[in-house]
Amino acid sequence: MTAVDVHIGRRIFRIDSAKYFDLSVHIDGGVEGLSAFGVPPAGVQTVENAWFVGDTRRGGSCNVREYRFIPHCHGTHTECVGHIVDQDVSVTAFLKDAWIPATLISVKPEKGMDCPESYIPGKAEGDALITRRALVEKLRTLDDEDFHQVLVIRSLPNSPSKRTRQYLATPYFSNEAMAEIVRRGVKHLLVDMPSVDRMEDEGRLSNHRLFWELPPDAHDLNRCKAPFRTITELIFVGDDIRDGYYLLNLQIAPFRGDAAPSRPLIFPVEVP
Repeated sequence: MTAVDVHIGRRIFRIDSAKYFDLSVHIDGGVEGLSAFGVPPAGVQTVENAWFVGDTRRGGSCNVREYRFIPHCHGTHTECVGHIVDQDVSVTAFLKDAWIPATLISVKPEKGMDCPESYIPGKAEGDALITRRALVEKLRTLDDEDFHQVLVIRSLPNSPSKRTRQYLATPYFSNEAMAEIVRRGVKHLLVDMPSVDRMEDEGRLSNHRLFWELPPDAHDLNRCKAPFRTITELIFVGDDIRDGYYLLNLQIAPFRGDAAPSRPLIFPVEVP
């Protein structure tokens, strides 16, 4: 154990560097691995040629494997505004802090057609929405703005099958909910679904655009007002993790791309 004192605002909090929760879903090369948007699960194969086989079970000197995966579809990943602009922007350029104050909340999606909140291009029968009113209600008791730099959202019900699903449709955010997240100054948003938008949305990505403050149909980074924000998707928050305040250590693989596999770790905070 290493006790670390952290200054947040005018207060001092303490974390145990060995006590954390890992929110990542592994990229699994097996047939049961998670996937989204109708793509096949990730794949893995042995590297071999005429003089080498990368499998010790087949007589090789060591194990060497080739992995095929799509960061956006095959596990926990963090993405940046490069996801929706023409410029080549790397997600690793936008994460500067090793420890970031975070708030974790659990939210039950509402039936989309029964709630007054909206979504562009539109809602459909059977849709489930994370709404502004649900966020406001949850954040009424977790209203410390110093911890709103990061918002971690666990959707309910919270089945372990989220780690292995083949996602074709999931709950998504109303546009009012995303506007509320932006209004509260959230810099890093973490969700347990493959997209903050409806998975079939005519390519509008209206919530992505609201979050990065990029006008509809624009693809120019220079028109983006908040390129420093990130979205992390396909996390899993176990039921043993309580809603509350944490410090986030967001570990991102050093890929040059708009998205990269990531490993979000949250550390409970306490007053020393």
